[in-house]
Parts: sequence; structure tokens; C-alpha cells
Amino acid sequence: MWTLIRYFLFLFPAEFTHGLAKFFIRFTYTLSPVKKTYPFTLSGTENWLGCLNPIGLAAGFDKNAEILEALAHFGFGYAEIGTVTPLPQPGNELPRLFRDAAKKNVFNRMGFNNLGAALVSERVRRKRALLPEGFKVGINLGKNKSTPDDQAASDYAKVAAAFIDCADYFVINVSSPNTPGLRALQTPEALMPIVKAVQQEVEKGGRRTPILVKLAPEIEGMQLQAIIRALESSKIDGLVLTNTLGGDYIYRERTYTGGYSGQILSSISRTRLKEVRGMTALPILSVGGISSVEEAKERFALGAKGIQIYTGWIFEGPFFIRKLAKKLR
Repeated sequence: MWTLIRYFLFLFPAEFTHGLAKFFIRFTYTLSPVKKTYPFTLSGTENWLGCLNPIGLAAGFDKNAEILEALAHFGFGYAEIGTVTPLPQPGNELPRLFRDAAKKNVFNRMGFNNLGAALVSERVRRKRALLPEGFKVGINLGKNKSTPDDQAASDYAKVAAAFIDCADYFVINVSSPNTPGLRALQTPEALMPIVKAVQQEVEKGGRRTPILVKLAPEIEGMQLQAIIRALESSKIDGLVLTNTLGGDYIYRERTYTGGYSGQILSSISRTRLKEVRGMTALPILSVGGISSVEEAKERFALGAKGIQIYTGWIFEGPFFIRKLAKKLR
């Protein structure tokens, strides 16, 4: 049935379909049979964040916390909202989201489009009362496009401050390929001031909120090791591996720069998890190309403390996460 529904949905532009999917999720959540369905739980040593289960929604799907209250009922144990920037920004011009159904890949060049920290944080506070106990909410932190790289730390700290009373963890995103210059922050010298600024905001808030850093799949070898060593010395709480794979996409004879997710990311994301697991004992959330029970099991076997899904949910259908949680349990 989902294959048939997906066929018709994919006749429309990708970003329009994404909005339609969020409408479907909100609508389905209002139906009493779904609301009464108890979310799947999955405990174990891998469930580092203490969530309902260690299957999370990756950042980028629900940038503005539009469907946050419904996610547990689709099987998720936690969700990462954002990327959120201090000020609202529209992101890149259209078109900026493309899919390859045959290869189960998505290409995006969204550009941190979001409603800004003040509005999104207020929405998260309001919706937390609707979430089941144990469902965790992470906030993916970013900087505004207009902010110079040498002032980036201030932007990340501002977003953290806005969510300090309603986030269960923070993720510092310096690895999106969709904001010019952002990946230049993936050096120890550029990254440490950002980490310190966010840590200071967390300390001011008086809560022990874990801080993670999300890295690009292209970072490897000695460069990756240098970043990991610096993060360990900064007392960071964990890592998210990996962001989308940077590249170009040709559409109607025009070339767009952005990032790939989906099956194209499976191998490199798995490789990076294995590589980093050999470098550090820091907890890792693994994301990228997870669209089957077998792939999810492999990530846990390689040492992930949790996994995140985005593109797999798009191609495998709305109830894929419930099936995944049930099989893993």
C-alpha cells in the first residue's frame, strides 16, 4: 500500500510533498486510535540518552517543531529539532530539495531555513506537555548565514540560551554543506570557542544538558583524529556521525551544491562510525542511510549508542519506525 501511495506523492515536488507529509502526521495524530497507541520502548546499555528507545528523528525533518508531539506515536524515542539559528531565515531559494526514488537518496540545499530560536523554543516548551515520559528532545544549533565565521560562537550560544530550559541535549552543527563557509568551522581552532560558548550557556542554566558535535562524513584520518582529541579535552558529551555527503546535483541544466542523504550515505557513515569508535569512548549517535533493521543492528554492533532516521522514513513509509523499534526490541 505504501509503495502505491508513495508513487503518487512523488509526482509532486519534494519540498511540497515534505509539507504534505507533516500535515498527514499531524492529522493522523489527532485520530484517537493513534493517540491511544502506547509508544514502543526499547531499553539497554545502548540507550545512552535514557529515551523511550534509541531510535531518533534526525535534524532537518522537523526544523520548527511542527510535528514534535506526534513523533512518539510513530515509534520514535527522541527527536532532534532544527537546525535552529538565532534569527529567522528563509534558507536558500527554490528548488532546494530533490529525491531519487530509484536509488533511495535525497539531495538538499535547504540552507538552515527556520523560524528562529525565540519562536521555535516557545513551541517546544508548549508541546513538551504533550510528550510521553521519557521522550527526549534535542536541539540542533546553527549560525545565521549573515554571521561571520569569527563570530559564530556567539550565534551558537544564543540558540542554546533560548532552549536552556526545554532541551534534553544540544548538537553543535558545523558540518552542513548548505551554508557557505560553515564546514570551515570543523577544525580544532575554530570549533573549540563554539563548544566553550555553548558550555558556558549550559552552566548558566543550571541543568546538566549533554552537548554533542555533528561532523561531516568527509572528515577522516589525521584531521578527524585531531578534532576528536580536541573535543575530548573540551569535555564534550558525545558525537553525531554523520551529516550529509557534500556534492553537486544537476537539475534542468543548472548545478546546485548541497548534501546527499539516503543509501548513498550508508557505507561512508558506517565507516566513519567504525573509525571514530576506534579513536574514542565518547557516545555516538549514528545517522545516515539507515533504512532497514539489518542496517540499524549493524550500527549498534559497531558501537552506536543511538541511531537517527530521516531519509529511511521517507522511502520506507510512516510506520517504518514502529516496525524498526518492534524488530529491535
